[in-house]
Amino acid sequence: MAIIAIMTLTATQAQAAKILFRSNFSSGVSISAPDDFYGHGAWQQITGFDRDTGYSWPIKALGAYFSGLQLITSDPAEPSTIENYITNTIRTVTGPFGPINELFQNVKLKGDVGEATSQSPFVITRPSTIGDVKNLYFSYWFRYPADLASKLDSAVTNGNWRMQSSFKTGGYKGNAASGDYRITINIAKRDDGKLIWLTKGDSDANGPVPIDTYWREINDAVPVPVGTWFKFEVYWNRSSGSDGRFWAAVNGQEIVDYHGPNMGIYNLPITRIIAHSAYSGGYGPVESHITGFEIWDGFPCGTGVSCFNFDKTAPTTPTSLTGRLSKFSSFGSVALAWLPSTDNVAVANYIIYRNGTRIGVSITPNFIDTISGSPRGALYSYTVRALDATGNFTPMSSAIPIVY
Repeated sequence: MAIIAIMTLTATQAQAAKILFRSNFSSGVSISAPDDFYGHGAWQQITGFDRDTGYSWPIKALGAYFSGLQLITSDPAEPSTIENYITNTIRTVTGPFGPINELFQNVKLKGDVGEATSQSPFVITRPSTIGDVKNLYFSYWFRYPADLASKLDSAVTNGNWRMQSSFKTGGYKGNAASGDYRITINIAKRDDGKLIWLTKGDSDANGPVPIDTYWREINDAVPVPVGTWFKFEVYWNRSSGSDGRFWAAVNGQEIVDYHGPNMGIYNLPITRIIAHSAYSGGYGPVESHITGFEIWDGFPCGTGVSCFNFDKTAPTTPTSLTGRLSKFSSFGSVALAWLPSTDNVAVANYIIYRNGTRIGVSITPNFIDTISGSPRGALYSYTVRALDATGNFTPMSSAIPIVY
C-alpha cells in the first residue's frame, strides 16, 4: 500500500504579531549547488518543504526574491574552486534541545588577519520597489566555536571583530544593492581580551552616501556565549523620528535598545536582511551554526519582551475534527479540517497522525491525505496536535474514523 501526504501551506494566525516564516532546516530542506557566479563569488538557494514546521523555502514573505546564502571570495572563484573557500551545508547535530538540523557555514580561506574578504551572508533580498520592511522581528538559535576569542586579534588593525547580523537599504537610482543606511551587530574583542557586543547605525550600505556613523551602542555587560547554543533575537521599527527603534537580545538579555531615527538621507527601503554572516576580520576558518529560524511582523511575546524562556503554555487542543473521503479510480483522498487552536503567543503549526503515526504538518487547520492501494473496508483513525513556536504540544485531538 502506498500512501502520499499532501500539505497545505497558507498561514492563518490572528495574533498581535503574525508569524511569517519558520524553519528548522529539517528533512525536506536542502541547499542548492553554488550558481550565478559573478567573479568573486556565487549564490546558493535554500529550497524545499520543512517537514518540521510546514513552511517552504525559498521564503515568500516580505516580497523576497532570494533567500539563501551568498558566497563572497577573496579571489576569483568558479564551480571547481569555490568550495576551497566556502562551504554551506545542512547537517544533523546536537542542538539546544536535542538532535536538530543546523545550517553550518564554513569560510575556510578568508585572507590575512585584518582583511575582511571571504564571507558568506545568510541573506534575504527583496526589491526596492515594493516598499519598506517597517516592523520586523526575527530570531534563531546560534553557536560560535569555543575558540572564537582566540580567532580575534585586537593587536591587528581591523582584526578584532566578527559579524552577527545586519540590514542594508537599497534602491538608489533603481539599484537594489545601492543604499543609504545600515544597521549592523558585531562582536568585538577589546584589548583586555573581553568579547563585547557593538551595534551601530551608519550609511555604509554600498551606496553613494559618504560613510558616516549616526549612532553606536556598546554592551559589555551581556556575555558573548561561545561553544554553546544561544537564542538571538532582533526587532526594528523604521522611522525618521523618535519612534524609530532597533532592539536585540541574547538569551533574553538586551544587547541594544536604540530609540530614534533609523532612516538614511534618501529614506530608502530595506533590500537586504542579513540574518547572519560568517564574516570576520580575524583568523579563519570562520564557522557558524544556525537553527530554529523564525520571522514575525512584530514582537511575538509583547513589545520589548524577549521570547527566550517566555512561553511554557501549550496551545488549546484542536477540536471538531472532521474528515471527508473522496474515492477515485486508483486512490482515495481524505480531506481533514478542524477548529483552529489558540495560544498565548501564536500557534505555529499542526501535526497530523494516521493510526497513531505522524504523516504530515500543516500551518492551517486543514490537511489532505492521499491513500492508494488500500482494500475496501480498511479503517483509518486520524488525530491532530497543535504546536507553538517554542515547541509546546497539545494533547491529541479526539480521533475521527475513516472507512475506505
